[in-house]
Amino acid sequence: MSFKSDNQTLSFSDLELSQIKVRNNTLEHLNNLDQSIHWEPIESTLVKNYPIGKKKKGPQAYSPLLLFKCMLLRNWFQIKSDVELESLINDRFSFKKFIGLPMGEPAPDSSTFSRLRKRLSLKKYNQVLSDISDQISRQNLIINMGRIIDIQIIKSNSSSETKR
Repeated sequence: MSFKSDNQTLSFSDLELSQIKVRNNTLEHLNNLDQSIHWEPIESTLVKNYPIGKKKKGPQAYSPLLLFKCMLLRNWFQIKSDVELESLINDRFSFKKFIGLPMGEPAPDSSTFSRLRKRLSLKKYNQVLSDISDQISRQNLIINMGRIIDIQIIKSNSSSETKR
C-alpha cells in the first residue's frame, strides 16, 4: 500500500500538547469512542473497496480509514460542508488525534472527502456506517451528536445605520 504514514510518532507540537493537563471533553469522548470501536475489520473493508493508494508510484494517499473517520466527525458534529470539515480538522487537536493525523500535518483537502464518497460505493459506505453503529450499540453507547457553531463576520451595509 502507498498510504501516508499513520505512525503515531510524536512531533514536537504533539509532545507539547500531550503535556497540557487541561480538561477537553471532546478529546476524552473521541478517545473513548476510538478505543471502543474495533477498527481492523472496518479498515479491511475500506481498503478492499477503495481503489486509491494501491500503487507504489505517485504521491501517497490518505488511508481510507483516516478519511472515513473524517466523515464520521462531519456526521457526529453536524458539520455543514467539506470545506468546513477541513478547516475544523486543521483547527482542533481532538479531531486530529481521533483521525490519527499529527499536529504538523494539514488536513486532507476538502475535495478529497467528496472523492472518497464517489469512489467508495454507497452500499459499502453504508455497510461501514452500519458496522460502526452495531459496535457502538452492542456496547450500549449512545452518540449525542453536537453542533459546532462558528462565528461569521459580515460587513454591514453603511446605509442601514439608524439616524439619531
